[in-house]
Amino acid sequence: MRRVAVGLINLYQRYISPYKGFRCAHAALHKGDSCSAAIKKIIEAEGLCRGFGHIRQRLNSCKQAYLQLVEEGEKEKRKRKDKEKGRWYDCCDPSAACDVAHCFPARRCVLPDLPCDCSLF
Repeated sequence: MRRVAVGLINLYQRYISPYKGFRCAHAALHKGDSCSAAIKKIIEAEGLCRGFGHIRQRLNSCKQAYLQLVEEGEKEKRKRKDKEKGRWYDCCDPSAACDVAHCFPARRCVLPDLPCDCSLF
């Protein structure tokens, strides 16, 4: 049973994992072995039945790493969005003395790129 499980993991690592389009979250976060490599080591050392608890623990750890990476990605996305939000000014206000032609195609512009003075806001 041990050799069959290790053989299936080897097939997965060689023919599926390189083409699936994402990486093991645990390996990405902690810079270690992927789950398939870690589980293969567990099975080689302890066998499939005796190592089941360790395998389950590793998969739960990978799930927690995934959730942490998602949370960090959302925080980074919010930071970028807040930063971008702070860079834009509504330059189509007539009190800004901007020409209407500068308002198109968008109603927003980056302050340093303005041909007129929008510092009145």
